[in-house]
Amino acid sequence: MKEIKEVQLEQKYGLSVATAMVIGIVVGIGIFFKAEAILKAASLNPTVAILAWVLGGTITILAGLTAAELGAAIPETGGLVAYIRRIYGDFAGFMTGWMHVVLYLPGLVAVLAYYTGFFATIFLGIESTPTNVAMISVPAFLSVFVINLFMAKSGGRLQTLITAIKIIPLAGLLIFGLLNGSNPTPFSVAPGVDAPFSIGLVLAALVPVMFAYDGWMLACSIGGEVKNPTKNLPKAIIFGLGLIIVLYVGLNIALLKTLPANLLAEQGTVGAANLLFGPIATKAIFGGIVISAYGTLNGLTLAAIRFPYTLAIEGHFPMKNHFSEVSTKFNTPLKSGFLMFVISGLYLLAPFVIGMSIDIFADIPVAIIWAFYSVLFIGLIILRKKEPNLARPYKVPLYPIIPVLAAIGGIGITISATVSQPYYMLYSIIIILSGIPFYKKK
Repeated sequence: MKEIKEVQLEQKYGLSVATAMVIGIVVGIGIFFKAEAILKAASLNPTVAILAWVLGGTITILAGLTAAELGAAIPETGGLVAYIRRIYGDFAGFMTGWMHVVLYLPGLVAVLAYYTGFFATIFLGIESTPTNVAMISVPAFLSVFVINLFMAKSGGRLQTLITAIKIIPLAGLLIFGLLNGSNPTPFSVAPGVDAPFSIGLVLAALVPVMFAYDGWMLACSIGGEVKNPTKNLPKAIIFGLGLIIVLYVGLNIALLKTLPANLLAEQGTVGAANLLFGPIATKAIFGGIVISAYGTLNGLTLAAIRFPYTLAIEGHFPMKNHFSEVSTKFNTPLKSGFLMFVISGLYLLAPFVIGMSIDIFADIPVAIIWAFYSVLFIGLIILRKKEPNLARPYKVPLYPIIPVLAAIGGIGITISATVSQPYYMLYSIIIILSGIPFYKKK
């Protein structure tokens, strides 16, 4: 008897796992190394930097409130792909999924696997050579795919556990920084630094901020596997994002209370941790960063392995019968997962084999994903008119103000990213358009 056949995925994840996925995917390595990058983008103006964090969080929560309605009304595996397809048609849905399969997800999986190894070398006190990083990042990469392909429920439990653990170093820095920080003027510009407030500076700082916030939409990709999704999925998005905003803004204020902006831009989180805790406890902070990176890697992998499957069951993906199969033994889309394993693995090997910078796979997503988000937010308004009788257990408050504001925010992020990284945007468009010849009509 064949072990693999087409079956429906089981609703096996509860509210705690779905919420942990939102927090686990978003609270990754970005919060630990983006503080200095954002300060530099803000020309060392702390007020601009904090405003960018608040604005980014506000846009994200508006986006989450908007997406939550779609998540409740369309509780299908695939998240953004399923929503775009429902609103704009099969081709738009395919292109959204193609973007995730060939660019967005494998790129981020590779980045997170790489930095899991990179930060682990610092934690272990060994030199961060390509060989040493590869010896840790490659096994970390392999382990999350094994867990999520062959032990699906363990993947969810692991996400919940790691999310709980990774909050500890964040909370430690936040609390000790706010209580014991010695900088009496955390929002002051350093002497001799000319950094007047401007909207342009805020927008420039917003792009790296959104990298730290990005990933929340991926929790919707398991909508078809969440228990009672019409209630649990919106709660998971709203609760998870609300906690993340408090953590991010609070942590950055704590860091500025510990080190002036100019020193924080040079020394980063490590410098603040050394001042607050000393070298031994700082090493524990790096342990937390490793856990954070690995937890985010696990959450992204859990979502990534389902994307080719989602496209295939709709009948539009190449070799649709192959990639639409689900293992009856493991209740996971194995062949879909293996495809993502191969693409992500190639991206991960690039810096080790050809010396390509891994950061290119971190820069691309922010430059493109918010364009898709904006299209989705506008699509919610279209869907309200197109399907007025669709069951909507949750509706976005203050409609249509919140969806419109979310769309404007997303468009602003895309424009700002295009201005700052035009070649990455062009590269992203070319990669996405490469999927057109592979689109298969039913």
